Amino acid sequence: MTDILGIDFGGTKILAGMVNPETGKIDSHAKKRTHVERGGDGVLQQLSEAIENALEGQEKPPAVGIGLAGNIDPARNALTVAPNLPEDLVGTVIVDAVRKQVDAPVYLFNDVVAAAAGEAAFGAGAGHPDFVTVFVGTGIGGAIYRDGKPYRGASNTAGEIGHITIDAQGRICGCGGLGHLEAYASRTAIVRTILAAMKQGRTSTLSQLVPDPDPDRVAGAPIRSKALKQALEDGDQLTREKLEEGAMFLAAGLSSLINLYNPPLIILGGGLVGAIDSFFNRAATLARETSLRTPGCAVEIVKATLEDFSGLVGAAVLARAAEGNGK
Repeated sequence: MTDILGIDFGGTKILAGMVNPETGKIDSHAKKRTHVERGGDGVLQQLSEAIENALEGQEKPPAVGIGLAGNIDPARNALTVAPNLPEDLVGTVIVDAVRKQVDAPVYLFNDVVAAAAGEAAFGAGAGHPDFVTVFVGTGIGGAIYRDGKPYRGASNTAGEIGHITIDAQGRICGCGGLGHLEAYASRTAIVRTILAAMKQGRTSTLSQLVPDPDPDRVAGAPIRSKALKQALEDGDQLTREKLEEGAMFLAAGLSSLINLYNPPLIILGGGLVGAIDSFFNRAATLARETSLRTPGCAVEIVKATLEDFSGLVGAAVLARAAEGNGK
């Protein structure tokens, strides 16, 4: 089986790789940072470099699948809304650029829908026809698998748990709404609260990375999941406090999901979940404890097993299916 180029394109990283969609084997991959502060042109340059590196020494792929952080219009194969990416990438800009570079059909999917497809085929969702995937990173995304396939809803946006409201008069979300879960429990939100506390005089080992903290410049702050993990291991009290707070908010969102949808399985993934066990454990435990007893006892909450590669592998799997369907 000829490898398909899969791309996981989020607000923090771009991961591209050649994937065998029958086995899930990744034969090459490359990673670049998504420097959103550089605008659309800068991000497209990073994407181009990731693709070039991933294709080095490989055969030309018959198709490309891109899991993109935002809402997708499948009829137009276009990005419609992307709170965590530059606004000038909305539309078919990404598809056009990749098609020109690779000279192959290009298919867009929501990034967490792609991650769910990867987990369904080769990860924690294998053998489970019904589950919900929630990924916590730059934002918070979700996807629903029902009867062995993605459930997309009336407007192709089902599963957007990051934009459920947990405080109707609360923080402004990147999408413009108030009090959304993403504004409280994403890595971006947690880093913003840490930076705000540091600016007000709280001490943290993270001051070595950000000597002049500014909560309004989170995108440019070099505080990723690994840095938070290291601060936690170093005994940083501020980091511990804000991670616990974020996990509590995530649990509130998951509890609402459990009560409303009654899923048998929730797969949690993303950089923050993968890097920090205590964040995952606290969120999963609180979610079950604060849900209604019956659905809370019925649900299993596990980590994504493909880790960073869920979206890349899933994008390739979905692109192969799209090619087979003649889309």
